[in-house]
Formats: sequence, C-alpha cells, structure tokens
Amino acid sequence: MRIAMIGTGNVGKALGPAFQRAGHDIVYGVRDPADPRHAGGDFRLVRDAADWAHTIVLAVNWGQIDEVLADCGEMAGKILIDCTNPLSFGPEGIALVLGFDTSGGEIVASKTKAKTVKTLNHVGSPVMASAHRYATRPIQFVSGDDAQARQVVSGLLRDIGFEPIDYGGIENARKLEPLAILWIDQAYKHGMSLTNALTFIGLED
Repeated sequence: MRIAMIGTGNVGKALGPAFQRAGHDIVYGVRDPADPRHAGGDFRLVRDAADWAHTIVLAVNWGQIDEVLADCGEMAGKILIDCTNPLSFGPEGIALVLGFDTSGGEIVASKTKAKTVKTLNHVGSPVMASAHRYATRPIQFVSGDDAQARQVVSGLLRDIGFEPIDYGGIENARKLEPLAILWIDQAYKHGMSLTNALTFIGLED
C-alpha cells in the first residue's frame, strides 16, 4: 500500500520504517523536501505526498493540526490515520486539553473528507518501531466511523506487529486519548520502560 507519513518526529521515524519493512511504499510529507536534514527516504511536499498515498498517517503535534490538514488538502476517499493526542504542557506536566464531550480524533475527522481512524496514539514510538519483536503482540485500539477503513487500518497494524482491536466509531477516541496520558505518565513520571507495551492476557483453558 502507498502510505504517506506526515511528520518526521519520533512517531514518523518509527512508523515509516516499520511499514516499509512490512512491504509498503512510504513517502514523507514535509514543508521543504530539499532541507538537508531530510535524508534516507522519499521526501515530498505535504500535498504531493497526500495526493500520492492511499493512506495518510498524521504524526504531528496537536498544535500543528490545522496547518497540516490545510496542507494535505481534502483527502476525499483516502484513509487518514490519526496518531495525535490533544496535549498541553504545563507546570504539572502533560495534560489533555479536551475532555468528555469531544476528542482530538473527532475534531480531526470534522476537518477533512478523509476516512479518519484513531489509532497508534496510546503507546510511544519505541513500541511502534519494534512491535514485530514482542513475544505477545501489543494491542492497538482502532476507532473510526467507516468500518471498511477500520479493517484496512487493522491489517496495516498487523503487518507491523500489533494486535488490533476494533473499537467502533470515532467518538471512542475520547477513551483512547486518556489512555495515551496513562502510558506517558507511567513512562516519563514513574520510570516505566519506554518499550513497555499494552496487551491483554487471559487465563489458559
């Protein structure tokens, strides 16, 4: 599948190679493809990358959402994987800026004609980069209003080593974004290893 990574931070640098290793074609959407910092991949203008791709991965900071979505264009008919979390950074640490009546995923979905799917937001980039190496597949919840898009994204998640769990409509991003805060808090405030993942383990019969 043709996948455009929009964002070249930790998440983009983890997921791009992971999808490529699984056999997918990857480009990176950036503001300036000629920037010498961009090396070791196919870098294009954001709009060109989004137009080329079947699936677009939104891997930027929350404060960049409006600008980046405008750069991407309408993306009608495409799948948009929203990896973002609506976070603020204050004296008490990291916190969500949205609460019970909406979510970052719903806001992203409302700003584009793409089929928005919320996932890959509730573990850190070290897990994303190495999910295929875990003895038990780490889980990833998948939320979006288009059932077929959820299925496609679930397949992509399996390709890179995750165990996807269908979590229904995009409104369930309201639960996935607080889950991200839990992981972040444990990792950066309580010393949890950045390679710790989330999984479900049941009793053997």
